[in-house]
Amino acid sequence: MAILLGTVFWTWLWGPLGLLLATPLTVCLVVIGRYVPSLEFLSVLLSDEPVLTPETRFYQRMLAMDLEEATEIAEQFLKGKSLEDLADSVIIPALSLAEEERHRGKLDEVRQQFIFQNTRLLVEDLAERADDIIAGNESPRPRPANQEKLPPKNPPPPGPPDVVCLPARDEADEIAALMLAQLLTKRGVHARAFSSVALAGECMEEISRSGAKVACVAMVPPYGYMHGRYLCRRLRAQFPELKLVAAVLTERDLDEIKRRQPSLAADELAASLKQALTAILSLLPAANNHCQEPVVSRS
Repeated sequence: MAILLGTVFWTWLWGPLGLLLATPLTVCLVVIGRYVPSLEFLSVLLSDEPVLTPETRFYQRMLAMDLEEATEIAEQFLKGKSLEDLADSVIIPALSLAEEERHRGKLDEVRQQFIFQNTRLLVEDLAERADDIIAGNESPRPRPANQEKLPPKNPPPPGPPDVVCLPARDEADEIAALMLAQLLTKRGVHARAFSSVALAGECMEEISRSGAKVACVAMVPPYGYMHGRYLCRRLRAQFPELKLVAAVLTERDLDEIKRRQPSLAADELAASLKQALTAILSLLPAANNHCQEPVVSRS
């Protein structure tokens, strides 16, 4: 389209000479727009690259309360990738944008509820259909905003969980913890995600009753770090033998998180759900060996 419009414009301006120079002149304008900030609009208008990243487009559609298009963006991204990629590249950054605008007072209550409630529904729905979407065997099938929550196709096994996923503070952290629990469940690990409404004392009592071997605290930037640090410190003090993973879900480098002071009282740190998943799976054998009682032979 840019080439056709450029051809018409340059031909109208310079006649046959403009027709010959239309393509190189249009390309030059695109290059200039990429490197000259004041002319960036030329690159946006004439190039074929998407203007917004997938996470920004996803958040924009959620902000417009358009669940159908938001679902389509998520499904298109998921094709050929994995649930971890979708979470780390689209869902978590979108939640971070929502958290930032919410704390600045730019997000009204109605949109807050729509974004968090429907993102949770979308995450649960995509987890059930992920294999078909990744393989490209399923067409988009968005869930309406007012549809009731359906029971999962593969419910977690009965009994106490091996891994508990705790949100550091609010609903964005809770959705991150839910996605991590889903990823663990798909790998055969009995995991449970706690609610952000539950008090810290209630979480401690539940962990004590369940006898979980590994706990992961999920923190969505930019405001979850301080609350996550407090929760990690309390878990470490009350359950010194519990293996603890702190997932600071940010775009920053993991080494930068390790250098922060005061530090997080955790056995492993992660900067993405994919890293958190790897860390938890690596800690589970050690936790099982630590909790295993010695076998006494009887004659």
